[in-house]
Amino acid sequence: MTPQAPGMDDVWQQTRVAAFRLLLDTGRAVSAMQIAAELNAAPSAVEAALRGLDAAGRIRRDAGEQVVGSAGLSVAPAAHELWLGPRRFWTWCAYDVVGITGALRADARSLSHSPATGARIRLQFASGQPPATPVVVFFPDDRGSARTIDGWCSNANFFETREAALSWSAQRKVEGEVIDLEEAQRRGVAQWSPMLSANRGIEMRENHGNDG
Repeated sequence: MTPQAPGMDDVWQQTRVAAFRLLLDTGRAVSAMQIAAELNAAPSAVEAALRGLDAAGRIRRDAGEQVVGSAGLSVAPAAHELWLGPRRFWTWCAYDVVGITGALRADARSLSHSPATGARIRLQFASGQPPATPVVVFFPDDRGSARTIDGWCSNANFFETREAALSWSAQRKVEGEVIDLEEAQRRGVAQWSPMLSANRGIEMRENHGNDG
């Protein structure tokens, strides 16, 4: 029996995860060919997945169509600066900072700005654990929709206090919940840990036969 080809959602997710891991490993933009090699996949299938992900606002590519950001991690400047040990990255939202750091159990530091006041928010993580601080994360209500970079991520930010986050969300009419860093880490670890341990090989071969 011929194995069933993965669905589009599966291919997209495998491609996002592979791009994320390569960005993390190399600290540089990654090509479709690199991702295809990582997945043992057809380059044409990976390129098609990248075009779809880019159009859907799930990844970022540069002018040369190399991936510079995936699954929250970016090697191009973005809203939140993240240092994993001596290595500099960026993320699109506060949740990415806490989740990626927690899943890696990394010593890290981050620099963000409060949308309410513009004040700098600096955090220091030890073995992935967030500091004891009144700083919170605003977690937007996605209502089952995809978490896009320009949509969901732009509203998922750090705030100096719970009160500041609630005031900002009320003024902007952005629905969501305010969570502390420990809860953000718990959710983030559950999301990013599987990406770090997922099987690196999938079958996305060229179809050289009939489409039927």
